[in-house]
Amino acid sequence: MMQFLRMVLTDLKRIFKSRISVLIIVLVPFLVVLLTTVLFSSYSLFNARIGVINQDTDPLSRFTVGIIMSLFRGGTISYAGPDYQERLLQGEYSAIVVIPKDFTKDLYAARQTSIRFIPSPVDLQISSVMYQLFKSMFEDLQGSPFFDPQVIRYLFASPGYPAPKLVMSEREELLSFKSLLTPVAVFLSAAFVILALSCNSIVMDRESGLTDLYLSMKINRVSYTVSKIVAFTTVGIVESLIASLLFLLLKVDLPIGLLLVLILLNSFFHAALGVFLSYMAVNTHVANLFSLSLVVISFFLSGMIVPIASMPRLVQSFSKLSPLFVMNYALRKAQLYSTVEIGELTIVIIMSALIFTMTIASTMLCFRRR
Repeated sequence: MMQFLRMVLTDLKRIFKSRISVLIIVLVPFLVVLLTTVLFSSYSLFNARIGVINQDTDPLSRFTVGIIMSLFRGGTISYAGPDYQERLLQGEYSAIVVIPKDFTKDLYAARQTSIRFIPSPVDLQISSVMYQLFKSMFEDLQGSPFFDPQVIRYLFASPGYPAPKLVMSEREELLSFKSLLTPVAVFLSAAFVILALSCNSIVMDRESGLTDLYLSMKINRVSYTVSKIVAFTTVGIVESLIASLLFLLLKVDLPIGLLLVLILLNSFFHAALGVFLSYMAVNTHVANLFSLSLVVISFFLSGMIVPIASMPRLVQSFSKLSPLFVMNYALRKAQLYSTVEIGELTIVIIMSALIFTMTIASTMLCFRRR
C-alpha cells in the first residue's frame, strides 16, 4: 500500500512540478469563468441591431414594417440611413433588411413577395440567428391572415394592448450564461486538462526509460497503472473544484452533493481513458494526436456547446451515451427539477468501469510484450 501511495505521489509531483501543467490546471477554470461572467453575461440575442431600408413608396409600407418592429424590443429594428453599408461593415448593424419597391402592393394583392437580408461580417453568428428567426417567423405566418390589409389596419387603428410577459419559476437564474456555461468550466475543461496530461504519461515513461526501471524493481503492473489513474483523477478533481468554487462565489445555484459525485466520475473516466490511449500510442506524437482528436470529439458530442437537437439522429445516439452529456443532463435536471435519478449515474459508472477494465487489460498486454 505504501508503495502504491508513493507511486501516486510521484506522478502528482511530476505533474505539479511542471510550471506549464500547474498553469493549465489553475488558469483554465479561471479563464472559463472569466469568459463566462465578463464576455457572455452581457450577451443577448437582442443586442442585435437590424437596419431597415424601405424602398417602397406606398404609405402603407410603414405599417407593414411597423408590424415587424412591434415584435421586438425598441431599438432592435430601426430605419437605416444612407451610411448603412459602412455601419454594417463596422458591425453597428447585425444585418440590413431591404424592403423592395412595390412590396406593399404585391403583398396586399396576395402575390408572393420577398425581403432581402444582408448580414454583417462582424458577429456573423448573431446575423445567422436573426436570419433563421425571421425566416421561421415568415414561414409560420404563411397562409395566415396576419398580413391581410384589414388586419393590419385594425392593428394600427385599435388601442394598444399589453403583450404577454414570459415568466419562469423562481429558478429563472439558471438560464443566465453564468449558469449555462457552468458544465463547460467544471466538466469539459477538466476533461481537456486530464486528457492533455494523461495521454502522454505511459509514452513518456517508456521513452525516458522509467518503465524499464519499474520493471527491474518488480513493481506490480496493475498498481503502476492504477496509480496513474488516481493521480490524474486527483488533478481533474482539483481543476473542477476550483471552477465550482468560483461559480459558488458568483452565486450560481449548484447541487453540491451531486456535483461532487459527478466531478469524481468525470475525472476518473477521463483519467482512465487518457491512460488507456497512452498505452495504445507508439510515441508522443501519436499520443498528442489521440489527445487532440478526443478533445475535439468530446467538445462536439458533449451537448454543452452544440445543441443535441441540431445533430443528425445517429450522432444524437452517440452523444446521449457520452459521459460528458450524461453528467451535464444529470446536473441540469437536478438544478431545474430537484430530482436525481440513478439511471444517469449508472451509465457513467458502467462506462468508467468498462474503460478502466480496458486500461488494465492494456497494462497486461504491454508489459507482457516487454
